[in-house]
Amino acid sequence: MPMIGARSDMTKPQGTRGDAGRHSIIPALACPARPGVPEPPARRRMIDRSTPRVRLMRKGRSTILPGARAGCRLTTTVTRRTRGRMKEATAAFQCADIPWNESQRLRALRRYGLLDADPEVRFDRLTSLTSRLLNTPIALVSLVDANRQFFMSRQGLEAHETSRDLAFCAHAIHGDGIFEIPDATQDPRFAGNPLVVGPPHIRYYIGKPLVDREGFRLGTLCAIDLTARPPLDADGRAILTDLAAAVVDLIEMRQTALEAETERQRTQRLMEVKEAYLATMAHELRTPLNAVTGFGQLLKMTGADDCLSDKQREYLNMIVESGEYLTMLVGETLDAEAREAGPGAMRSEPVPLAPALAGAARLLAPLAVKRDVTLSVDAPQDLCVWGDPLRLRQVLINLVSNAVKYNRAGGSVTLRAAMGGEEGDKVTIQCRDSGVGIPAREIPNLFRAFHRVPETSEDVEGTGLGLRITRRLVRMMGGAIQVQSREGEGSTFTVTLDRAAPD
Repeated sequence: MPMIGARSDMTKPQGTRGDAGRHSIIPALACPARPGVPEPPARRRMIDRSTPRVRLMRKGRSTILPGARAGCRLTTTVTRRTRGRMKEATAAFQCADIPWNESQRLRALRRYGLLDADPEVRFDRLTSLTSRLLNTPIALVSLVDANRQFFMSRQGLEAHETSRDLAFCAHAIHGDGIFEIPDATQDPRFAGNPLVVGPPHIRYYIGKPLVDREGFRLGTLCAIDLTARPPLDADGRAILTDLAAAVVDLIEMRQTALEAETERQRTQRLMEVKEAYLATMAHELRTPLNAVTGFGQLLKMTGADDCLSDKQREYLNMIVESGEYLTMLVGETLDAEAREAGPGAMRSEPVPLAPALAGAARLLAPLAVKRDVTLSVDAPQDLCVWGDPLRLRQVLINLVSNAVKYNRAGGSVTLRAAMGGEEGDKVTIQCRDSGVGIPAREIPNLFRAFHRVPETSEDVEGTGLGLRITRRLVRMMGGAIQVQSREGEGSTFTVTLDRAAPD
């Protein structure tokens, strides 16, 4: 690889990614290009025939040059003598092979978002601890990228990265065990490495691969000494292994935190969409309901109902009552959803059951007539439960509505309330129909959102949300709901609530 020369005033140091403080160590002589791996940014030849000095410049990045003291910048020059010494030595070092799963490994590495990340104190503490425990001047958390190794954390070294061709860590990631070089000058793979021949004059290296939960080797936790050393003893190796595991744990925790933050932001966006939707629904639903209720009340207030028959007057009263109920229900539901209502948002007061059951049956009487289904109510006048009157009414309407819709012509629906529990402290409300029944295999799925029984729902409109909402409301009132059914005989839904004393 040719050296590139230029006058000292021909170029200006440049940082990358807006970080002028970052610099790297790059090779004086590089290994041949690796198949399938992108080449690093192009190098340019710039010759000043009036001076014998040579400068190595990598486009778009400030650098530290082999043969220069640590911390030198792009203005550092390399003499012909130094260049010649490096050129002779470089013949005696070799680049690491490319792992067989390199493309998947690089995808895993980049998924963690660690490359070019800002320093983090928690990683720096581990490299500092590694340096102290292993008694080495340099310790690194090194991540092996396609054409470089990036130092996510470093102790005793100014550089942020170096070429992968020079990286000891590129050799270390070929196994899961510890990779150790007691004396780099005596190892044919590294004796001529510019980082051995020149600054920082590496002699001793030991690294433990950082293996993620999917088995990919992202890089290493390594320790470096500038003097040769005997192989590390078993205790030292155990320390390095434990510290490397701690680094991997931090990487995984960091990723989990990033994913949690991403999910939080996604949830926040969904909440904003939901709020906008609820605001629209509140307007779109309340406007026509208010019109229905308002015109019905206007007919009654102006005496227009005087010319109606008793039956027609009953229908008008039902229109007004239903409109008022739906207006209240829509408002309460939308408001509760908007504030993510929990159990604390429910009212809890004694609710007389006889009028509650009769009211639900009265609202659904037209539907029962249309379906040729008989509706009956059986509830003691003095029986009360603890609950929210509006939500209990919604539960009853949902149950009776289903019982009517899924019934057969000439069938019946019975709404019954009675005391229950061993001490009479509970009340059971049963909605029993003589419909087609529910297959046993479908009963466990009845309360799932959007689930509808295929055999019984072909001719019945619905969303599959009614029973799910019903169970949620019953639970919010401190109760429970159960279902019993036989195909061809009908179904019985039983709601159990706490009994309350009458007011």
